[in-house]
Amino acid sequence: MEIRLLTPADAAAFHALRLQGLAEAPEAFAASLEEEQELAPEAVAQRLAPSADKAMFGAFAPGAGGDAPGGLVGMVGVMREPRRKHWHKASIFGMYVAPGWREHKLGRALMRRALQQAAAMPGVRQVTLCVNAGSAGAVRLYESLGFERFGLEPDALYVAPHFHDKLDMVLRLPAPAAQPER
Repeated sequence: MEIRLLTPADAAAFHALRLQGLAEAPEAFAASLEEEQELAPEAVAQRLAPSADKAMFGAFAPGAGGDAPGGLVGMVGVMREPRRKHWHKASIFGMYVAPGWREHKLGRALMRRALQQAAAMPGVRQVTLCVNAGSAGAVRLYESLGFERFGLEPDALYVAPHFHDKLDMVLRLPAPAAQPER
C-alpha cells in the first residue's frame, strides 16, 4: 500500500473516488454528488495542487503486477485555516476509504499522514475535523488518534429525507521543542 501526496495528475482517480464516496455515504460529506459531478476536470485538478498550507493524500492499492501502484482507494485532506487569527489551526477534510479497503487500517494510516503534515506547518497548534455524529466507526478512529469532542450541531446536514448531526472534534498538537538561545 502506498500513501502519497496527490497532485493535479491524480485528478481523474481522485474525482472517481470522491464521487464513489458521495454516492455511498452522502451523509458523510458537506458536498453533494450532484455538485461534484458538475465540476470541470480543471477544477478538480486545481483542488489537488499542493501548497504549504494544503495537501491531499491518497492511498493506492498494489497493482496486479508486483509493487506497481494500483487504484486510489482512500483519501484525506488537511488545510491550514486561511485567516491570520486562525492560522494556528488546520482542518481535516474529505476523508474516505472505499468499502473493500476499510479493514486494512487505511483510515488510520491516512489520518497519521495528514496529522504529520499539519504538525509540519509552522505555528499549527491544533487540528479540527467534523464528522457525522452517527458514524460510530469514524468517531472511534478519531478518538483513538487523540481527537476530543467539543461540540455538536444538531441537524447540520440534510440528506433527504433525514437530518444528521455534526460532531466537532479537536486534536491539540504537542508544542514544538524550544530552540536553544544563541
